[in-house]
Amino acid sequence: MIKITSEPFYLFLHIPKTAGTTLRQIVDKQYGYANVLTYYNQNSQHIIDNLESLLIVHPNYKALIGHYNFGIHRKIAFPSAYITFLRHPIARTISQYKEWVKNHPERLLKKDGSTQTLIESINSNPESYRDFQCQYLAPSCADDDEKVSIAEKALHNLSIHFLGIGLVEYFDESISLLSNKLGWTPTNYDNLNVKNLDVEVSTELVELILSISKNDLFVYESIKKKLLSEFRA
Repeated sequence: MIKITSEPFYLFLHIPKTAGTTLRQIVDKQYGYANVLTYYNQNSQHIIDNLESLLIVHPNYKALIGHYNFGIHRKIAFPSAYITFLRHPIARTISQYKEWVKNHPERLLKKDGSTQTLIESINSNPESYRDFQCQYLAPSCADDDEKVSIAEKALHNLSIHFLGIGLVEYFDESISLLSNKLGWTPTNYDNLNVKNLDVEVSTELVELILSISKNDLFVYESIKKKLLSEFRA
């Protein structure tokens, strides 16, 4: 991971269903709510397209957090560094389904008016789940070398451009590590946006999720191996 001597503008890349709401609570406390830009549910890319102008006019802005793809740093001349959290693809996929059941039931509606199970949803719309995290970390480009897998691209981006990477399954340890790297003061936080919905985790479901998340799993396990050694240290 890179080391940055002068304080950069922080890009908190929030991959959906990776504890980003809880992280946002912490970021707001560290930098002040008014000093953190958010990019959620926008109808346009106004903030992204005009980010450099915003930072010039409002130098108090310290960070941008939201659902956006890797690559935003190319739009600004200021020093910047990414921070993100990853989650095991099985847990993240189940959490995504729970989110849809509660807030977007129309996405799971069958012709008879009933709700699709997670297995049915994946089978009918696999691209909404396939290697979801890698799609954020290494969005496809026309000039990309097709011989390089999306997992390799994601790991390359993580190693070069990300100052901090956390794991949802080790959230407290990850926040402690981030605090050391970013100079954060100790703070209390609550686990937010937790959906209470039972989903049967069958062998069939696990195998199906893993079959469409091979790159996500490879990246997750690679980062987990590195971070566990950092946690121990």
